[in-house]
Amino acid sequence: MNVKGLTAPCGLACWACGIYKDNITDEIAQLTAERLNMPVDEVACNGCRSEKGCSVSVPMTQGEGCKTKACVASKGLHNCSECNEFPCDYLMPVADMASMAPHNTKIYNLSRIKLIGIEEWAKEAPMIQQKYFKGKFVYGQAPALD
Repeated sequence: MNVKGLTAPCGLACWACGIYKDNITDEIAQLTAERLNMPVDEVACNGCRSEKGCSVSVPMTQGEGCKTKACVASKGLHNCSECNEFPCDYLMPVADMASMAPHNTKIYNLSRIKLIGIEEWAKEAPMIQQKYFKGKFVYGQAPALD
């Protein structure tokens, strides 16, 4: 797996995403298509760095594309953690779809990438995403999974 190529500019782990082409199930594709009013065969994603970008973000951004991806590319960076303006407004937590999309993990992921490097972070990324959706938070303790 090409960890660097499958890490979104904003720090999301494409390879750990439920709609990534190697992970998506028929059920998730159908539910996502219905929720976003898009054809089922267009839901599976090739990763944020693919030519099209994230397949489900296209309907949400009305064809504008990902502004974070454009910003990182314009600065010649790989991801936001390399930017001298990190963190910025492009990484703000979101309320929309927070229960379905791990966008609120971006700053944490990027901070870990900056601290331990992308390869070491990649070992943690699936667990971080799982804890986001299924974990329980207790101050001073690592989140527990059910």
